[in-house]
Amino acid sequence: MRRVAWAVPLVLGVSAVVFLLASRTPTDGTAGFLGARGEFVDATTRTAVERMLDQGSWWQACLAWWQGALGGDWGTSTVLRAPVADALAGRVPWTVLVMAAGLVLAVLIAVPLAVGAAGARSGLAARALTGFAWVLSAAPAYVVGLALMLVLALGLGWLPAGGLTAPGEPLTVRGVAAHAVLPSLAVALSQVPWIALHLHAGLVGARSSDAVLAARMRGLAPRTVTRRHVLPVAVVPLLALLGTRLPELVVGAVLVETVFSWPGLGQALVDAAIGRDLALLAGTTVCLTVLVLVGNLVADVALVTADPRVSGDDL
Repeated sequence: MRRVAWAVPLVLGVSAVVFLLASRTPTDGTAGFLGARGEFVDATTRTAVERMLDQGSWWQACLAWWQGALGGDWGTSTVLRAPVADALAGRVPWTVLVMAAGLVLAVLIAVPLAVGAAGARSGLAARALTGFAWVLSAAPAYVVGLALMLVLALGLGWLPAGGLTAPGEPLTVRGVAAHAVLPSLAVALSQVPWIALHLHAGLVGARSSDAVLAARMRGLAPRTVTRRHVLPVAVVPLLALLGTRLPELVVGAVLVETVFSWPGLGQALVDAAIGRDLALLAGTTVCLTVLVLVGNLVADVALVTADPRVSGDDL
């Protein structure tokens, strides 16, 4: 409940920091607004654009944006040439798709690795898992994405290299699914190390618990013991950790979207920062912050559901 209470101040604080940092950047908002036409615009038109974009100090611009946002007007993007609310509404689902698919893939990859390493009698599997996780965690998400693109798209030609659909093709479920594989896999591989390592540690600890020892004494098969007694105990600490890792998941998704030209919030955030589009920058940042907060809430609910000893008031 404490996280819910802190949600509003956190969103307000993040948006204020965005306007403060944007006011300190050397980027030219006028050039971003005019784009390629800037070199052909006369001085009078340029001055008019500068006056239109001038919103005073950073706190005045932040206050003006929130006054409009609370009334349903998130401003107009100077980069996308569209209302910010409409632009973000069309991008949020694609970001959620990549994040959700990436998290599911990460779990599907990490769980067998952790279970196999924890069940091995020798310590070689555990050391191999640790080494693999450390190497993979050292590579940023965008580097993983570039490697996947180089090998699977440009090298082998198995998957599309980027975008939402192929040029000139309509939007179809099959086409979107094919284009979403590489971004989702890049996000997944950036999350596999911490999931695998923490789950492995939880499995090793759970195998020595009294409940597991009692199940073994009853003659249950090792797979049954793992599925019914070891995994449920080991997953609880992982759920508690999930909420703290969501910001990293969001940052990874933002970087991956840029690499693969995926039309989500990450691409909008980069375009807004380059063009100094304050309305789009604020709206995108607020949306990403809300996604993190909602993800934290979902993780808390899952933790309370999985472990009755945890109360919602403790979170």
